[in-house]
Amino acid sequence: MKNIVVLGAGTGGTLIANMLTHHLDLTEWKITVIDRAKLHVYQPGLLFIPFRLYGYNSVQALTKDISEPLPRNVDFVAADIQLIDHENKRVKTDQGDFPYDFLVCSLGCSLAPEEVEGLEEALGEKVFTFYTMEQAEKLADALDTMREGRLVVDICNMPIKCPVAPVEFVFLADYYFHQKGIRDKVEITLVTPYSGAFTKPNANRVLTTIAAEKGIHIVPNFTASAVDTDAKRLSSFEGNSVDYDLLVTIPANVGPAVIDESGLGDGNGFGLTDPRTLKSRKADCIYFMGDNTNVATSKAGSVAHFEAETVLENLLLEIEGKHPLSSYDGHSNCFIESGYHKALLIDFNYDMEPLEGHFPTPYMGPFSLLKESYLNHMGKITFEWVYWHMLLKGHLGHVPMLPSHMNFLGKDIKTAPQIRHAQELHVRDVMSKEVFTIRRGASLTEAVNLMTKQHVSGLPVLDENGSLSGIVTEGDFISAMDISGGAMAGALETVVRKHRARKHMGTIVDDIMTRDPITIKEDDSLQKAVEMMDRSRVKRLIVTDGDNRVNGIVSRADVIKLFAMK
Repeated sequence: MKNIVVLGAGTGGTLIANMLTHHLDLTEWKITVIDRAKLHVYQPGLLFIPFRLYGYNSVQALTKDISEPLPRNVDFVAADIQLIDHENKRVKTDQGDFPYDFLVCSLGCSLAPEEVEGLEEALGEKVFTFYTMEQAEKLADALDTMREGRLVVDICNMPIKCPVAPVEFVFLADYYFHQKGIRDKVEITLVTPYSGAFTKPNANRVLTTIAAEKGIHIVPNFTASAVDTDAKRLSSFEGNSVDYDLLVTIPANVGPAVIDESGLGDGNGFGLTDPRTLKSRKADCIYFMGDNTNVATSKAGSVAHFEAETVLENLLLEIEGKHPLSSYDGHSNCFIESGYHKALLIDFNYDMEPLEGHFPTPYMGPFSLLKESYLNHMGKITFEWVYWHMLLKGHLGHVPMLPSHMNFLGKDIKTAPQIRHAQELHVRDVMSKEVFTIRRGASLTEAVNLMTKQHVSGLPVLDENGSLSGIVTEGDFISAMDISGGAMAGALETVVRKHRARKHMGTIVDDIMTRDPITIKEDDSLQKAVEMMDRSRVKRLIVTDGDNRVNGIVSRADVIKLFAMK
């Protein structure tokens, strides 16, 4: 019996445990989940507890027993994790040692109020936060008694879980005090180490505008150094100070000490993680996901969901002795509650910041990107049901509205400030000129080997004269072999290992290729290329000349690279 050990039974750990049971033969693999926590908390709901909004009024509304969302065919161990012995591939706990063949670490992160002088002693008594259940309930009582004065919400330092939550809090505070009829008596201020309300320029512009419309002050570039509860004053390392009557603080988050103590961390408890494969940079057979990674994306539940797709895919490849794929793109999306039964939605990744548009489909949505709407608010509220009944169960891999990789569908690329003259760009400016092709009559085995070796997901098929006849892609293999998509859809090597696939290896690419593929000319506009990809729901277009010869390929990835331009 081989062992996969999952550390943490929060969002990421529960999700990957459920997904693994859907894809592994449990007569050969034992899955063990280890966590010391007693309750699984629906963390997005903590934001509403201080305001007693939308039915979020109690612990019972947001929590379940830690083991309840886990699959019944895994072993759950309630234990304190003491060391990850990666040299001997064992996890040491106060309940014994657990060997592993593969390890998934999803231990989350926690508040570090001790990093701000005076904050740890004041927290929960004179200063409050909403990032834990206990603190959120105490804050609710404090807000109930506030009749006037200065409400200050401070992001002490980064990183923090759900970076937009403090912005949501000040928006909801505005709504809350309006409902109580005392908004004109309460001054609301957001204090942040950012240069604005958010790090991404487009989102910052929109959120800052909404804050100004609500009369919410923003104090940027403020890194908290000390809190004086007697003077009711917050000081910064920059030498500034802000006075308050009620202080709501979000201390910086740190990862679990055991990650650093095991030689796997960055010094702050976050696992040193390859941002594309999500493998540990320090040890083999270990993956990090969720809030305890050091990858440059949000620490949020949506990220754990999208990361889980990559971790599952790569674990299955490694089990077969294959190399993992560098497939995670940093995808994150988040509803941003703005009060008055409205919310915004942002969708972005490593290279592309939030853009305006509609999600998940163009024009129809139903959700609006970077704009307030009632439907966005309902999306935020109803997601609790989705979280407990679908996401944690690992059933979202086939849901089109939640793709693991971010796409352009429904987005208006003209709103990206990095693309200064997008309408003037042409396909030739971004296309890949190095194109791997294959001839008609080639075997599927030859195609698979070439795609795997060159790390490409599609091959133009040429006739005997070198003209384009079609294209063969991973999707063509999967469709022809009746293999389900989801996490395995991006892993061609996984297809090869399937018994059903092997019987097809004697056929040729002509039998499964897409004939008459969509093409474009290198002099066509980039905007046209993006619109064609979105309309046809394809990831790439073949660039051809007047003689139908292949000059290059333009893909969504080629366009995304533009968003990294400074």
